[in-house]
Amino acid sequence: MALKLSYHYRLPASVTHHAAVIGHLREVLNVFASKADCSKFYIGITNDLKRRRREHERERPEYTLMCAIHKEEINIVSDSFHNLEASAVAQFRGGVVNKATGRVLRCGNDVSGSPAKNWLYLLVDKRDVSDIPVHSRDAAMWGDEN
Repeated sequence: MALKLSYHYRLPASVTHHAAVIGHLREVLNVFASKADCSKFYIGITNDLKRRRREHERERPEYTLMCAIHKEEINIVSDSFHNLEASAVAQFRGGVVNKATGRVLRCGNDVSGSPAKNWLYLLVDKRDVSDIPVHSRDAAMWGDEN
């Protein structure tokens, strides 16, 4: 199955504090943790979402949805996104528990290092992705979403 790329959960570029990005990521993870057809997620960073999507289609076929969460401008400290990925994986490594059902959305990441990247994304194993919009809510950000 093809991996759908969605910008629907993307934060505006004006958000620069990592704590705000992590908070938003937690909200998005909670959305998927509340869905019965999701059981696993993976957090990653890249400088090319479309290339990375093609790689994940081959290497991680269990995932069906790739959500762009945040794009950090490249002129910000070069390794800050790397630190954000490591922080996000460390914080959510144990998974996310749905408070209403007790179900756990498991994290598929291993802690690893990588060169500086500027997109934070999330992979989810959602069975039906037809209801997930492709573009972000802010049309002003659509320029790099094609």
